[in-house]
Amino acid sequence: MLSKGAVTEARVLNSARRGGIATVVNGDPAYEARTTKRAVALLTERLGIEFDRLELRQQVDVPIGCGFGASAASALSAVYAVASAVGARATKAEIARSAYDAEVIEQTGLGTVSVTYDGAGAGAITKAGEPGVAQFLNVKVPGGIRLVTASLAPFTKRDALSSAETTQRIVKLGDEALRRFVSDPTLNELAALGEWFTGEFGFESIEVRRLGKAARGAGALYASQNMMGHAIHAVVDEERVGPVVDALTSSGLSPRVDVFVVGTAKAGVIG
Repeated sequence: MLSKGAVTEARVLNSARRGGIATVVNGDPAYEARTTKRAVALLTERLGIEFDRLELRQQVDVPIGCGFGASAASALSAVYAVASAVGARATKAEIARSAYDAEVIEQTGLGTVSVTYDGAGAGAITKAGEPGVAQFLNVKVPGGIRLVTASLAPFTKRDALSSAETTQRIVKLGDEALRRFVSDPTLNELAALGEWFTGEFGFESIEVRRLGKAARGAGALYASQNMMGHAIHAVVDEERVGPVVDALTSSGLSPRVDVFVVGTAKAGVIG
């Protein structure tokens, strides 16, 4: 998990001003936010929450649609905010399940909610499933490690995830990567397997490949494509952050470049 994510403010209005669920994402009231809306609709139906209108204001501090789990973070943040606003009596896992189901229905994620709803740090899912069922194996992350990311453009996951061939390749390669990771659950192995998976999957565009090469050439320990997204994430010692950022920025591809630490705070209600 990254040190930045999504924050949602929810207002439940019971008035003559009807209109369902309205969202404003990073100041944009026209942003579709279909996974977030689906998650909130599922939550309110399951918990019997009655309202005339729900207004959600979200700040998402990671690139959206680039494989950073923004849809999961946004949906999860939204259902926690709404549940808190109405004083819902439900466990974190019960609330999070609506976000998980929304990602499955909308085909925007690969089980990210099951990890982030009550977890932190870096690692891999060792048992798939909904929140409370899935299991996550953490690895130790040295304090001087940073994640430098470069994002080119949003990627429509629905098209890729609806392909049976793509799904089969993901499962096959994922099973092999998981087997190797469990036998050596370290940050180095996790990052190395990310590079291996990227290469074997063969989903990189020429531009994404150039970004990875630029990052490694500037001193990144590892660099691989986000799954799934037109973006990379590089594991970097903090003293090499500047050169790696400079290399990505001057790559001629005009990516959005961000620097993160591995997050240690769990998802939850603020204040």
